[in-house]
Amino acid sequence: MGISITSATNFYNLINGVQDPAPATPAGDALQYVRLVAQQSNQYAARIVAAANNVPIQGTYPPPNTNTLADQLKIVARLIKGGLKTRVYMVSMGGFDTHSLQTNSTDTSIGTHATLMQRLSDAIKAFQDDIKGLGVEDRVLGMTFSEFGRRIKSNASVGTDHGAAAPLFVFGSKVNPGITGVNPTIPVSTTVNDNIPMQYDFRSVYSTILQNWFCVDQTTLQSIMLQNFQQLGLCASGNCVTTDVNDIRNAGVSLISNYPNPFTQSTTISFTTKGGHTLVQIIDTLGRVISTPVDRDYTPGNYKISFDSYGLPTGVYYMRFQNGIIQQVKGMLKAR
Repeated sequence: MGISITSATNFYNLINGVQDPAPATPAGDALQYVRLVAQQSNQYAARIVAAANNVPIQGTYPPPNTNTLADQLKIVARLIKGGLKTRVYMVSMGGFDTHSLQTNSTDTSIGTHATLMQRLSDAIKAFQDDIKGLGVEDRVLGMTFSEFGRRIKSNASVGTDHGAAAPLFVFGSKVNPGITGVNPTIPVSTTVNDNIPMQYDFRSVYSTILQNWFCVDQTTLQSIMLQNFQQLGLCASGNCVTTDVNDIRNAGVSLISNYPNPFTQSTTISFTTKGGHTLVQIIDTLGRVISTPVDRDYTPGNYKISFDSYGLPTGVYYMRFQNGIIQQVKGMLKAR
């Protein structure tokens, strides 16, 4: 069962039995009738009210209407502690489409983007403190996501345009702390049209959470995700499977390379896998996957494949390697 509540005000109106007055017109009479039928048939709303009433006292959040994300997360904490059996809650905050004035023109450490990140941080901190105080923090895992990333270089309006990749946060007491992935290599010749290539497919994050947090078995997971999106060490051990993040950074170890580089037509890609499902993708500077020369299981070892760039324009491309949680992205150059 699910229900959509579009604002904190709507939620508190629901649990307090408050409704906007209907106008004294034929349309108003129809509206009252529709509301009555909905109220009689929506047993889920009654469960929400009961769960909310089980938690009269909560922790400290930013003042109401100053942080819309915090307002929503406060409701989520209340319903979880109150006993509602909903498995997934989705809340949102806007304003990240920063095509202009993303930062202060004289001090790039402040501005619109910094303010947004501060609100995000304040909301999550208040939420985590609250669910800890309510005794339910070990039952909750949070994740951020967006439908777009940002590009590397600022545009002429002191903002950034839509991009192909973006950071993603997973938070909670059962999350393995740290950074999965490495700082991207940014070419000196970067333009406002260039993108950072992804290091992990976002579907690997979903697949990991489904398996390690929601305990979805492999057969069902394959039918949901339609292909093998490799597992990442996001959740602490004890949540259905054991995970490990000891080798996610691969500092100083080259797992994928190509020769010659630069190349004109074809190049040989070498990679080292620990065994199991191994993936090699070719990504352009717009962040698009243009070729997947490797996508299968291997025994441990070193391998080489030939990549033919026929039909591709000259320029910078990226080789993306993934073997389980291990990933690496390297640049290569097609020349005339």
